[in-house]
Amino acid sequence: MPTIRIQAIAPQSCDVSQMLTRCTAAAADALGIPQNYCWVIFQAVAPGTYAEGDCVWGEADAGKAAPLISITALEGRTAELKARVLQATASTVAECLAVPIEKVFAEYRDIPQGHAFSGGSLC
Repeated sequence: MPTIRIQAIAPQSCDVSQMLTRCTAAAADALGIPQNYCWVIFQAVAPGTYAEGDCVWGEADAGKAAPLISITALEGRTAELKARVLQATASTVAECLAVPIEKVFAEYRDIPQGHAFSGGSLC
């Protein structure tokens, strides 16, 4: 069950709930798993609290500031699957937030076996 965390300054026109379900669908499709196995959290970044280099992004910069995406999942997926889910998620977020794909930063981290708890037991 991958978890996806998106941090960004969202434009007012963004339908966050639609972005969340589109991200779970894109990630599930990329990984070949059911959509309900993917969890996504959007954390809105308040304007003026996010810097990229010496630039502090404000509310008017919602379409310019890089969205930050972190995907974590249990270890064992191939490099190809990781690349597919990174691309699918980044593309979806870029489209939903009206940000050029080149501005999106996404990372994938493996959770070692025994370092997660889900469904009532260690995974």
